[in-house]
Amino acid sequence: MSRFPKVIGALVATSALLVGATACADESAGPADAGGGGAATDTLSISATGVDSLPFMAILTAGINKKWFEEEGLKVDLFSGGGGGNTLRVVTSGDADMAIAGNSSVLLAAQQPNSNLKVVAPWFQVNDFSWISPPGRSIEGAVLGFSSAGSSTELLVKGLERELGQGVRAQAVGQMGDNWTAAKANQITAGWAMQPFIAEKQASENAEVLINSRDVLGDLPADLVAVNTEYAEANPENLKKFFKVADRLNEWVVSNPDEAGAEIGPLVGVSPEVMQAALRSNPDLAKAYSLKVDAEGLSNLSDLMLAAGQIDQPVDWATVLDQQYLPEDDRATF
Repeated sequence: MSRFPKVIGALVATSALLVGATACADESAGPADAGGGGAATDTLSISATGVDSLPFMAILTAGINKKWFEEEGLKVDLFSGGGGGNTLRVVTSGDADMAIAGNSSVLLAAQQPNSNLKVVAPWFQVNDFSWISPPGRSIEGAVLGFSSAGSSTELLVKGLERELGQGVRAQAVGQMGDNWTAAKANQITAGWAMQPFIAEKQASENAEVLINSRDVLGDLPADLVAVNTEYAEANPENLKKFFKVADRLNEWVVSNPDEAGAEIGPLVGVSPEVMQAALRSNPDLAKAYSLKVDAEGLSNLSDLMLAAGQIDQPVDWATVLDQQYLPEDDRATF
């Protein structure tokens, strides 16, 4: 019986079954031995958002394909969790061991009483969110699409509304493809997007970046990593092994972006050339692909959530972020 009774999304990779493939569409898929709950195990089951569309998630698939996790004695099962609560729910229940999902979603879930979650790391710490449109649009009076209530994109678009003024307002639309379709149909002015979707649409459909949220709001982690508390207590070495390999994967992207782009592109459904262009366009590749905790970015996330009314007091990151599983030189002092 699968330990993922209702995983939204697709089985992306298991250590035995997937080499160089992308997600399938079976929502009920899941490995028979997934997860460890509170028991000692050599398996780490990860529910992550955007495994088949975001390069900073797809590097985990690359790590499985390269057998880098196996080299550390860790069996990694990776699933596309479908976003937000869907990604987190299987971890709070113990059906998965780790979640990598939208920043505000993880933080709010972990702060719930008896959540069985603890936040252990930021993930991809450069603000890569932009709003793209067909040529010739103006930010004045713009309607900016976002994904859904409580999402990272809603958090950012609320920040843009406050900072830009000019009659800018937000509208929930859905995922990147839905936003781009709505923008082309003139239902919204611009839709949220990340790389490599931006590079692909610039190359194929003459898309323009109407607003780069980093220029207005600064950096913050795109995602946070949370673990099932019982799993962490029973398997701390597994988490340290995971982050050791994650460090190695990040260093690979930074030191060999063309090689990494060629390998990651097919995993996220774009050509190697588009993925390589997307990596080249990153304003700070070494910061983005790094586990070194950016305290300023986390503080910025807290400020944005406070201003948006998602939390009623600043986040005490020294208490909330349990850094013990990260390599020592990646940890920050708050």
